[in-house]
This record gives sequence, structure tokens and C-alpha cells, in this order.
Amino acid sequence: MVYLILAVHLTVVIFPFLWMAYSSLKSNQDFLASVWSLPTNPQWANYGKALGEGKLLVYAGNSLAVTAVSVALTVAMATAAGYAFVIYRTRWMPWVEIAMLVAMAIPAYVALVPLVATLRDAGLLDTRTGVVLPTVAFNLPVSVLIMRAFFSTVPRSLVEAARVDGTSELRAFLRVMVPIARPAMFTTAIVNTIWVWNDFLFPLVLLNTPSKKTLPLGLTDYVGERVTDYPVLLAAVLLAALGSFVVYVALQKQVIGGLTSGAIKQ
Repeated sequence: MVYLILAVHLTVVIFPFLWMAYSSLKSNQDFLASVWSLPTNPQWANYGKALGEGKLLVYAGNSLAVTAVSVALTVAMATAAGYAFVIYRTRWMPWVEIAMLVAMAIPAYVALVPLVATLRDAGLLDTRTGVVLPTVAFNLPVSVLIMRAFFSTVPRSLVEAARVDGTSELRAFLRVMVPIARPAMFTTAIVNTIWVWNDFLFPLVLLNTPSKKTLPLGLTDYVGERVTDYPVLLAAVLLAALGSFVVYVALQKQVIGGLTSGAIKQ
């Protein structure tokens, strides 16, 4: 029964990708005639059109820049905060953790109006920095919880031993805890990379200049006002999803291992 459920789930998950793959090889006329039929004469040129007609590579570069900076800031801040939550327990820490959980429950849509107003007043609207800052803010609570779960499994004797040797708190963190936390940091980076790479909301609301579009937002260029070449659109979607898909498939063991690293208390 379990295998049957897994097979059904796998089919439901994989079928849309298979459908996009073979539909992207049709001509637009064949696609409109029957969306489910297999291509009789594969149109590999659709992928060339997807790369040539739009600015897919430009948008990919924008996404890469936003993703790299956002992930680097998120991982660095989450690692430091997760360490502090475990090592420096004060009476205020539980309230801070509750505040983070409440923040996770607030959808980004609720904060859009004040967010746009704040970024406009700061001169950051329609800039990459204006996209990076709210992205980090909304991804940080989950990332902190992942790192906190990992640090809770690390024996405190390691930190205490470093203190006995006269090592400062900062050095103990950087030289002892950060190397140990690399698996969890790696997982946090991968998860955030997938989130930021696929984000559509913040670039849509915060970016106005066409050349600054990120990849998910740039896919709207392939939708015409009157006529849309759907196979070319599907080819562009597949190319856009290819990066995050390959990263996750190649590193899924590290992702799962890092997410479950806090399940057992040392």
C-alpha cells in the first residue's frame, strides 16, 4: 500500500514536467490542436527561440546575483543567530523564538504596502538591494530554526573547552562551531537558493525596469498580448527550472541530512 501511494505521488509530481518536456517540442499549431498528443515532428528550435527571442540569459544573471547575495546574508545571519539561541539562554530568548514563529505565519502579501513605502523612502525601490533585503528578512526565521536545531545537538563542552584555552567568544564561534556547522549551513544555503531563485512576488512588486527582471518574472515576456507561442514558453520554463532542479537532485542527501540533523539530541 505504501509503495502504491508513493507511485501515485511520484506520477503526480513528475507528469507535469514530462508534459512540459514533450509539449515544448511541438509547433504552436499542433499544441493548440491537442495539448495531450505527443509531438510527431520534434521542434528543437523552440529552445533556440526561448534563448534568442527573450532575454533569458540576462534574467538568469539577475537571478544569480540576487540569489547569491541573499543566500550569503541569510546563511551568515542564521548561523550566528542559531548559535546565540543555544549558547546564550536568557529569559528573553523564548519570547524571541515566539516572535520568529509569529513572523513565519505572516504572509508576505500583508507587508507589501509598507514594504514598498519604506523602500521608496530609502531610495531602494527598483534596485537589487531592495529585493535582497526583504528576501533575507522573510527567509531568515526558518533558516534560524534550522541552524538552532543543529547547534542544539552540539555538546556545549566544545565551547567551554575553547573558553578554557582563552579563546574569545568570536574565535570560538568562527574556529570551533562554524566548521562543525558546515553541513547545516550547506543545507540552509541549498534550501534558500531554491526559494530565492523561484521567487516571483518580490521582483514583481519591487522591480520596474525590464532589464532588472529576475528569471521567474522574465518568463512573462514570452506571453503575448494576443498570441502566445506556448511551446516556446514551455521551453523557457523548463530552462528556467533546470538550475534549481539539478541542484536539488544532486544534493538532496545533504538537504535531508541537514534538515534532520537536529532530530537527535547529543
